[in-house]
Amino acid sequence: MLLWHLLRKNIAIGQLVGYILATLLGLTIVLMSIQFFTDIRPVFSEKKGVFARDYLVISKKVSIFKTLKISTTSFSKDEMKEISDQPFVKRLAGFTTATFRVYASMAMGGKVANLGTSLFFESVPNQFLDIKPEDWKWNEGSNFIPIILPRSYLTLYNFGFAPSQGLPQLSGSMLSKLDLTIELTGNAKDALFHSRIVGFTDRINSILVPQSFMEWANAQFGTALTPPSRLILEPYNLTDPRMGDFFASHDYEVANDKAAAGEASSFLRTLIFVVLGVGVIITLLALGLMLLSINLLIQKNHEKIENLALAGYSASVIARPYQGLVIVINSIIFLLSFLMVSYLRDYYIAMFSSSLHIDETAWAWNNLIWGGGIILGLTIVNSLWVYLKVREIRR
Repeated sequence: MLLWHLLRKNIAIGQLVGYILATLLGLTIVLMSIQFFTDIRPVFSEKKGVFARDYLVISKKVSIFKTLKISTTSFSKDEMKEISDQPFVKRLAGFTTATFRVYASMAMGGKVANLGTSLFFESVPNQFLDIKPEDWKWNEGSNFIPIILPRSYLTLYNFGFAPSQGLPQLSGSMLSKLDLTIELTGNAKDALFHSRIVGFTDRINSILVPQSFMEWANAQFGTALTPPSRLILEPYNLTDPRMGDFFASHDYEVANDKAAAGEASSFLRTLIFVVLGVGVIITLLALGLMLLSINLLIQKNHEKIENLALAGYSASVIARPYQGLVIVINSIIFLLSFLMVSYLRDYYIAMFSSSLHIDETAWAWNNLIWGGGIILGLTIVNSLWVYLKVREIRR
């Protein structure tokens, strides 16, 4: 305590305040960037959310030659192999299309409604689906066909067809409760099946049924299988420029808008790391400011430190008051930064709660580990610097 009273007189309060504000800003930016990236990481990696795993649906452009059947819109095996061999393609599959007639009528509460329409069915391998409902299965002999419907169809019905026809609007859960009767016709055969919409997809713009059912039904009611006219593709990197060049050179169309989402995903990742870099730079500049302040403070107390050394005090004992000051200041910075990150996190969670799937229990430990590690590193560097400068004078 005596040493502290002796050495504290030349402390520059303005320099300490500058260090506190700069370090607080830098540490808060670093922790906020890490925390935000941790919170949104599931949005990048899981099969849900705005930046779900990216898939593209590819088709050939329809032209007058294809209309006159001079050329075809289907993909041959050679064309599919050419696409799958491209370095940007992770995996590829074709749509299997129903080659038989499908008619659906709607029933509710056991009573057949006066509503029916012709439909078309398609299927893709299960690994390309963005949802996996519990009822999404079919085995030969089963009389139930699960259907996945594009969410855009529900939107078109509710805000386009229903108002114009005086029909009630339906939610997804209500539509999923409707019983459907499916009539399949072809090859001089017909059969009735019960059906229900078991889920809604945001990825594929088609009425989907299980692949196992489609293969069986085409064999029973359809004609010879035709090559797929649409392909679904998972790229390694949606922003790969080679992909756009390849599609343009082959006159292929990309049906969904995942390219825009991929660019937004890439931009958001880049932005997070840029902000993180700014926070690191500010923190390092604050560290430099603190080291400079310590150097100036020790130089001002040069004579006192020499006298203390002559009185028999070791360098570690003389340095201890300054090191204690560093520990107190950095602890205050860490606490303030932790509180600021907590407040900012609550703010953005309230804004994006519908699209973020956040582990509410892990965030505090995340900040304690990263923030504590950074502050510990700063404290060690500052304390070591103090000791070295004091020992330098003591010699």
